[in-house]
Amino acid sequence: MRRHCLAGTLGSILTLVALVVLPSPVAASSISYIDHDEVWVSTLDGKSKARLSSGEGDWRGVAASDGGKLLGIRLESGKIFQLTKTQLWDKDGQVLSKGPLPSENIGWSSYVAPLGLDLSSDGDFLAYGYSGYTGIVPNANFYRGHYVINSDTKTLITPIGQGGYEWPTMFGRRVVAASGDVAFIQTPGTGPFGTSWTGLVDVSGSGLDLVRSDVSATGKVIALELESDSQPDRIGVVSISGVDPPVTVGATVDCFLPTVGDATEASLSQDGTRIAWRDDQGVKVAGVPTTLADPCTLTSPPVTISTTGRSPSIGGASFSSLNPPDPAPSGIKVVLPPKLKVKDLASPQGLGITVKVPRKGRVRVSGTVPASRLGLKGKRLLVVVKGSGVASKAGPIKVRLRIVPRYLKYKARLKGATVLLTIRQGSRSLTRKVKLR
Repeated sequence: MRRHCLAGTLGSILTLVALVVLPSPVAASSISYIDHDEVWVSTLDGKSKARLSSGEGDWRGVAASDGGKLLGIRLESGKIFQLTKTQLWDKDGQVLSKGPLPSENIGWSSYVAPLGLDLSSDGDFLAYGYSGYTGIVPNANFYRGHYVINSDTKTLITPIGQGGYEWPTMFGRRVVAASGDVAFIQTPGTGPFGTSWTGLVDVSGSGLDLVRSDVSATGKVIALELESDSQPDRIGVVSISGVDPPVTVGATVDCFLPTVGDATEASLSQDGTRIAWRDDQGVKVAGVPTTLADPCTLTSPPVTISTTGRSPSIGGASFSSLNPPDPAPSGIKVVLPPKLKVKDLASPQGLGITVKVPRKGRVRVSGTVPASRLGLKGKRLLVVVKGSGVASKAGPIKVRLRIVPRYLKYKARLKGATVLLTIRQGSRSLTRKVKLR
């Protein structure tokens, strides 16, 4: 007997005629992801990478469309989710628009969004999930669901959504969402704002809870994010006959990915041959399995794109045509010593670096590492190094960096760590990755 049962189509599925013709899938060209709170794009082999954002920091998620558009989500630290911003890039990395992430829940007692994020295949629509409540616990009213809006959010457009269908992704212009133990897709001709749904996969027999799912543009492979209280989060890969009834499930592929620790944020390539995910070792890309062997036998081994990355999304942007921003558009430059030693950073005098700035004013430097680097729980970034100085005029200034006192006890763990240094002066910023010795 198999140790899980992901397969199981829903009964009484109505046969509908598709009214929307989907574009034929194209081969994936790149993967976008978040690394140290910035938006990055990489080739699928991880050999070529470029930062797409401009060093602002606080980027929380990114989604890539089949056609090449990319959309990033940014929320400044300490601000409420209703103040989340979006930025849309075209396939060449040029900024198309900036705007808010709309919400109709301004008066709620608690609100979180986005929970799930994806673009339609043409990049014209954005789907994202939400969660929140009104009133006071334990007598509060809880709400979960999703919204769909135009991806160009320059104006305060009203989102259109539906409660009960959570963690959305998109197939063409149709939303794929979870409701209970079932992954659903909007019926043909109704997306992206439709309210009638077709069941794709029922995971109730697996003993795991369905969170998010992603369907390849071919409509033949679905990745299912599953969780439980007793074991790490897992990703199941299942073959399907298509997205419209009658749907048959798991005839050729039905297995769990060989992941490490909690595995989330699955993303399938348009042609259904590659799958990306995030686990405790970072963002990875591998070949999609083609057999019933469990755990999945991958058609190509996992390639780690970034050990500190998250929010992977495979899309159609061509890496070779991307035009990322100047790595130092702010006019800030930094001269680092050949070796940054932990013992120097831990000393009272600290370690000096030279920062060249375009004008007078205070300069602040911070260095972050993932909490896991220090053996702490959670996936947050910790500011472990700080320094500041005041420039009396444009030109070079010496800034002394020191380990934040509360993290001095982790000196041994910081040796060998890669730290993301962020140098700021007003709204200008520059980032550099450095390895501590």
